[in-house]
Amino acid sequence: MDEIEAGKCARCELKVYNVSDHGALAKKYGVRLAPTVIIDEEVKIEGRPDIPFVCSDETYAHFKEKYPLLHELARPTTAIIKCD
Repeated sequence: MDEIEAGKCARCELKVYNVSDHGALAKKYGVRLAPTVIIDEEVKIEGRPDIPFVCSDETYAHFKEKYPLLHELARPTTAIIKCD
């Protein structure tokens, strides 16, 4: 999560959840492994992404194409980032 904190901009909000304490949240996003990162309810990255977390339009577009949040499934630690 340190990499995400370092790469996010001042407008982004990082929320970290232990999904064993938030089962409904894990189910909603189909979390199957930890860490899982959800960005703006449009991107779901399970494990480590293929490029560093840097808050930019290019990075966001890459993540949306490569890691789209397609459906809901099952659970472990998840981070949710919301960028305005």
